[in-house]
Amino acid sequence: MKNIIYILATILLFSSCEDPISVEVNSGELQLSVDAFINSLDKSQTIKLLSTKQFFDEVTQEPFRADSVYVTDDIGNKYIFSDDIGNGEYIWEDSVLVHEGRSYELTIKAGDVIYSAQENTYPVPIIDSLNWEYAPATIGTGGVGGYLVELVARDLPGQADYYWIRFKKNGVYDLRKEALNLSVDGSFSAESQGDGQLFIPPISTFPMFNDEDTLTIGDQATYEIWSISERTNGFWAEVLNQAIQGGGIGALFATPIANVKTNIKSSSKTTSNQAVGWFSVSLVSDKTITIYKKEGESLSFSTL
Repeated sequence: MKNIIYILATILLFSSCEDPISVEVNSGELQLSVDAFINSLDKSQTIKLLSTKQFFDEVTQEPFRADSVYVTDDIGNKYIFSDDIGNGEYIWEDSVLVHEGRSYELTIKAGDVIYSAQENTYPVPIIDSLNWEYAPATIGTGGVGGYLVELVARDLPGQADYYWIRFKKNGVYDLRKEALNLSVDGSFSAESQGDGQLFIPPISTFPMFNDEDTLTIGDQATYEIWSISERTNGFWAEVLNQAIQGGGIGALFATPIANVKTNIKSSSKTTSNQAVGWFSVSLVSDKTITIYKKEGESLSFSTL
């Protein structure tokens, strides 16, 4: 009987402690956010500049107003980016910007503050072909069937090569965190002994996650391999780790949330004049196919 009374008293004690707790969080300094991933494709190149926002603010980020934004290379070329509509997207569209064997420097001037970053280009392998194969509905595909698409490419031998592999369905990039596909030598790491070998699955094969991304007859599928530096690979790995924090088993083993590192340097020592984000230059190889039903369709490394 005494135990029952004790349990009831304990329940009453904790049930009486349900008043909301208000935690005051100091506002941080707003800074420049840089999204500057430029490449060798014959398309307009965009550097996106925004102001950061407070962590708990449910507002969109405001465009960052810079006096000038330009990229220079090591042979004296200067590429001036302009934001004609004031949305923070600074664009270059006059010619191909990134070329093999060159190094590049980004410069952003805002008042008395100069932001800068440097990166080199690295070689990229050619995509030989794309294969596709129909996969019937399974639990892992959300109960729908569709086509798996595989890129066939061979890593460049002789050194550790870092790649960012991107997929587009009908011209639209897959931007989900599950689609952030990083590779070393076409494999998982420098220790995987993939140097000079064919890219392996799942790195080489676009998977289906649900009926929204299922590929069917008539869909256009595009693979791109972006060459990146080792430190850009590290940046994306940090971004992916922070994305895990949303929950699930992976969150149990994830590194505690912190600011992702940046390669953007500021001429100022003031906190409000620092920057977050990243500058990267990539050579890109790509291949596009339109899916049709063909005899003997199969992947090099069949997953079925």
